[in-house]
Amino acid sequence: MGPSQTVIGVDVGRHTIKAAQLLCRRGRPRLFALSVLPRLNAGQGLHGADLLTLQKVLKRQGYHGHRIVIAAPEENLLRAALELPSKVSGAPMEQIVRMELSRLHDVPPNSFEMVHWELRTPDGAKPMTQTLAYGCPHEAANAHLDLFENAGFDVVGMDLRSAAAMRACEPLLSPPPAITAIADLGWHSASVLFACGPLLIYERSLERTSLAELGSKLTEVFGIPQESAHEVFCTIGLAGEEVVETMDRATVHAIRKHLIDHVDRLLEGLRIPLSYANHQFPGAAVKRMLLIGGGAGIPRLAPYIQERFGIEVRAVGPGDLVESPPELLAKARHPALTVAVGLAQFQESR
Repeated sequence: MGPSQTVIGVDVGRHTIKAAQLLCRRGRPRLFALSVLPRLNAGQGLHGADLLTLQKVLKRQGYHGHRIVIAAPEENLLRAALELPSKVSGAPMEQIVRMELSRLHDVPPNSFEMVHWELRTPDGAKPMTQTLAYGCPHEAANAHLDLFENAGFDVVGMDLRSAAAMRACEPLLSPPPAITAIADLGWHSASVLFACGPLLIYERSLERTSLAELGSKLTEVFGIPQESAHEVFCTIGLAGEEVVETMDRATVHAIRKHLIDHVDRLLEGLRIPLSYANHQFPGAAVKRMLLIGGGAGIPRLAPYIQERFGIEVRAVGPGDLVESPPELLAKARHPALTVAVGLAQFQESR
């Protein structure tokens, strides 16, 4: 059989929309198309106008078809880490997990789709008593799906963002029993995932570490427009003597100090979940941290974190995970596109 395109992975953030499609030839994926487009009303809810713009961009940039996979809306997800009896006890696990998720979030048990899995010891020898569960309410899912379908898309799957991130990063996950942390540094939110091999064992949101907060501060202090803040971060970085044509050296150093203070706050937020993961899996420990999302593109961020945590840290873009043609190499370095690549791989993982 000849090469074939995957579905289009569409990762909707509050600041941008990212899209990716792969070409599979003889079982080997290769980047086919990548896109980042700004939201029309950054920070607000998704609108049909955003998706009509996305349709035009995908057509203009040569994407194949209209079949897409999207991430479930993070703000609506039901999450729980549950202490439950092992499957060997004969308990109806699916029903127990659904009732517990329903009770914890005070929603009817038949009002959401659900996925769950048991955590296992790093060597996979026996089930632990802890189970991770995620639910997506039907009402929120249907409203999200309607927006895409009304814009002419064929949505063939709705995935967990964390699952897409892990799927994309799988080539760089440390083999068990070592644990890999994946820090997803978005514009309006940040979180960290912990994987033991291909298994998600823990996820935690990082409060007050979003780039949007820092962007607002720079707007207030330096008059930098919010829409330009990310470009400023990725030009100035955490070190170096980069020239910024519109700023004098004193301003560059002042902005860099704000950026370093923000990153230090991020590191403080990471210390607790890192300590928890190391404690929960004694003898395994976190050996590697992968940085994805728009914030991961800040120059010198990975070595800054590596020096302070003493573990391997690297920013990861699509080109680090999948073969890329020369014309996409520039976009393929963008860590903000990594989750979109994982969504495009959705069907391959089923």
